[in-house]
Amino acid sequence: MAGQLTPLVLVPRYTTYSGALDFTTIGMDVTAYQTVIVNFWRPALIGGGTDIAVYFEESTDQNSWSQCTGSPSQPVNPLPNQETQYSYTLSKRWFRLRLVLPNTG
Repeated sequence: MAGQLTPLVLVPRYTTYSGALDFTTIGMDVTAYQTVIVNFWRPALIGGGTDIAVYFEESTDQNSWSQCTGSPSQPVNPLPNQETQYSYTLSKRWFRLRLVLPNTG
């Protein structure tokens, strides 16, 4: 149905990351959609880090990933304890999020 929104949870709200600095969601087939709208919320980071880099990526083959059409050249860094909405036009078959945590050493 044209114009229908389909909600999906990419990363559950209370997910904790530890160890590696780079995490990705599973690639999702988005051929049935034209746009992705992502509501993103994050808490204050523990361990002294203040930034998180969020990349909205797409791929034709799930091997080579690039930033979504119209996304900023730099990753987004949502403010802590605030929900932020991002919207991008999809031009490839697969979509995922890549989260890069600060290196707090």
